[in-house]
This record gives sequence, C-alpha cells and structure tokens, in this order.
Amino acid sequence: MLEQQSTVEKLWTKDYFLTFSYAMSTQISNNMLMTALPLYAIHLGGDNSISGMLFGFFMFVAILFRPYFGKLSDEKSRRIVLIIGAIVAAFITLSYVVAFSISLLLIMRSLHGIGFSATTNAAGTVISDIVPKKRLGEGIGYYGLSNTLATAIGPALSIYLIQQFNYQVLFIVAGLIGLISIVCSLFITYEKRNPNAFVKSKQKRKISELLFEKTALPTGLVTAFVYVAMGAALTFIPTFALSLGIVDIGLYFTVYSFALLFTRIVGGKLADKYGSSYVIIPGLFIMAGSFVVLAYASTLGGFIISGVLYGLGLGFVEPALNAVMIKLCPPDRRGAGNSTFFTAKDLGSGGGAIALGFISLQAGFKAVFLLSALSIIIAFLAYFFVLRRQMKRVRLAEKATLQARVS
Repeated sequence: MLEQQSTVEKLWTKDYFLTFSYAMSTQISNNMLMTALPLYAIHLGGDNSISGMLFGFFMFVAILFRPYFGKLSDEKSRRIVLIIGAIVAAFITLSYVVAFSISLLLIMRSLHGIGFSATTNAAGTVISDIVPKKRLGEGIGYYGLSNTLATAIGPALSIYLIQQFNYQVLFIVAGLIGLISIVCSLFITYEKRNPNAFVKSKQKRKISELLFEKTALPTGLVTAFVYVAMGAALTFIPTFALSLGIVDIGLYFTVYSFALLFTRIVGGKLADKYGSSYVIIPGLFIMAGSFVVLAYASTLGGFIISGVLYGLGLGFVEPALNAVMIKLCPPDRRGAGNSTFFTAKDLGSGGGAIALGFISLQAGFKAVFLLSALSIIIAFLAYFFVLRRQMKRVRLAEKATLQARVS
C-alpha cells in the first residue's frame, strides 16, 4: 500500500494544493462541456434525448473503467492513474473540434468517460491519503471547492465563448485548460511504495472485490439517488432556460457555486464536530426544495432561487457522504472505495440523464425536476434506514474493540 508523507495536522501541503489544482482544471474543462454539448447536439440537429445520451454514455463508460482504475490505484500507483486520466481527457476535449455529426459526438463523448473515470477516482483517492484523519471532513470540504470553483467558471465561460465565438473555440479553450492537470500530475510526489503492497497485489480477489468495496455500498446507494438530480441539473437546465427565452442562465451556475462554496467551507467542520447527520439531513431537504422551485420557475429569478438552494444543500451533503465513505473503508481499499463511490455518482447522474431525457420529451421539464426532487427524498430514506445503521454498527464495533484493549 501507499504511505502518506504529510505532517500529522497540516492540510494545505504541496501535494494537497497540486491535487486541488489538478481537480479544478479537469472540472473546469468538464463543466464547460457539460453545458455546451447538449446545446451543440441541438445545433447539429439532435433533441433532448440526444442530450441525455451524451451525458449517459459518458458516465457509463466511466463506470466500466472505474474498477480497473481503482485496482491500479490500490496496487500500483495513484500518480499513474492521475497522468493517464489527464492525458486522455485533454486529448478528447481538443478532438471535439472535428465532431461534426451526432454519431461522432456520441462516440467521442463515450471515450471521454475513460479520462473522467481516471481523474476523479485517482484524485479522490490521493486526497483521502493525505488529509489528516481528524480533519477529514474539513479537508474533503475544501477539496470540493475545486469542483465548486469549476462550476462557477466552467458554464459561464462556456456560454460566453459560444456567444462571442463558436463551439470550436470553446473546445480548444477547454482542452488547453485540461492540459494544466497534466502538469500538476507530474509534480505530485507524496506516495512511496510499501513493501507489503506487492504481496497484497498478488493475492487473488473475487471479481466482486475488484468491482466494489462492500463497506462503500450503503454510501453509494445514497449518493446514486442524489446524483440523479445532479444529472438533471447539468443536462437540462440550459435547454429548459432556452425554451423559456432566458439567455443569462450562466447566472444559475454562478449563484449555485457561491452557495456551494459557503456550505462546503462550514459543512465539513460541522460534520467533523457534530456528526454527518447534522449536515446531511437538512442538506437533502434543501436540495429537494430547490428542484420543486425549479419545476415551477418561469423567470431568471426563479432559477436563481433554485440555484442558491441547490448549492446550499449539495455543499452540505456531498463532502459529508465522501467523508463517511472514507471512514468506513479500510485504508488499503480506498482506491476501490472511491471507485464504488464515484460509480454510484456515475450511475445516478448518467442513468438519470438518459431516463429523464426521454421523460422530458413526453412529460416536459416540470416532470423532470419534480422527479429529481423525489429522487432526493429517496436518498434521504436510504441514508436514514441503511447508511446510518451501518455507521452505528461500526461505532459499536470500534467501542467494543477499545473496551477490550483497555480491559
């Protein structure tokens, strides 16, 4: 296994900053495409179902490769996966310049899922290695700011480039931003080989152990339902706004990002101090409310209110769930644990985007966003009746072990 070299309590180490920068550059590029590609598909003659498939195929390819990258992270090197992901993502992003048909766009977007799978899986695993255990919620919360800032910058930059130039210029800029992550990955040097790692890598494991980390499955269940709504937000909000004649929809993502920034900063500390339920439960209800508001929005003001609520809720929920997964996962299985956690995100957002894309054609956007709110309520039920029980069992087991040592 890989050992961390950071000091006990220091958070903003060189490798933490480089991983933060790596994640932010990949996510800015990715968020630019999340906003642009559904509009580009319509520009090429597609409809909402194509927009959903673009997102869905991307996520499902990411799912297929996550077990491999999780295994490679655990048994070989986090850094190798970081580099592979950055190169693949940047190259594919630049290649969208020549995607002049729906079929080619779908193929390239699917291949892009390989890079996304590697970058998110490896970066999340690196963070779980180098963040001090007592500051886990805080460290993950701050790390999540990389995605928050990317969400604030990416969609707005994407819409600006489309309006001022064209889609090809957007793809070039997004690709160049992605190249920053390659540079960052080359300078991340915290890991060193543990002599026992090679022995462990030679041990035979069941296929299910390579695909999933069982301790992360309850967290993944909650996360999947949360991300059904995320898939709807990223995929259909620009198109919904366009159908209403709202042109400044980039403001939705801006206010969402600032709200997310606020709760990510305070949410991790609150979770560390008071427990995950203190932030996850109210966060889920705030998120559900945001989609109800969105379903009935008809003006930019309604979108902005929804964006603020969604950012506040997600900023509480996501880092707390990530911290719970890491706490429950054995240290030598963090790569597989992160693979399971991100697979749940991909299944939720990708599957949700495809299903809700077809629903939007039959029932409209109102139904899409109300179903997204329902998905968040299901996530709450999964947290309350499944994940909390697992957490309680682990706490009781740890308490019993501690008492046995004392006696």
